[in-house]
Amino acid sequence: MALVGAGILWATQVPAHGHFWANLASPLFLAGGAAFAFIPVSIGALAGVTDHDAGIASGLLNTSQQIGGAIGVAVASTVAATHSRLLLSQGHAAAAALTGGFQWAFWVTGLTGLAAVPVTFLLIRRTGASAAHRGFDLDHLAEASHTGAQPAPPHEKNLHHHTRKKRRSSSW
Repeated sequence: MALVGAGILWATQVPAHGHFWANLASPLFLAGGAAFAFIPVSIGALAGVTDHDAGIASGLLNTSQQIGGAIGVAVASTVAATHSRLLLSQGHAAAAALTGGFQWAFWVTGLTGLAAVPVTFLLIRRTGASAAHRGFDLDHLAEASHTGAQPAPPHEKNLHHHTRKKRRSSSW
């Protein structure tokens, strides 16, 4: 997200009569790093999710990405259109007004991307992720700690989970 935010903020420096390769290609390549963010985001969002909840978690992740993108485009286009219209009403040339509107939109989206970096670190779950990677169900560990029982090894828990899954699917 830092690369995306930096690339977008770099694009705010594009002049009204700039050239693609000289002024815009570099920030777009830098912002293209967003493609490399999707897989780690998916892994982070779905880590520790039980098999039973994997479908709904994946659907929630995809829906959030789609709605977030739609809101981002709506905000950016509103900022660009509003500022362009303001500059046109003040007598600026059409190219300068459009560039000014897009620059403001880039500022808003770039700063939002940079603001997402510390928010991401605040939202990362630090406890429980290591237990989930070892195959333990976190609810089962919490229950075992209250009762004093030993948690089931991962292979026994998975056998129980698959047995329950088979029974459920055979009743359809």
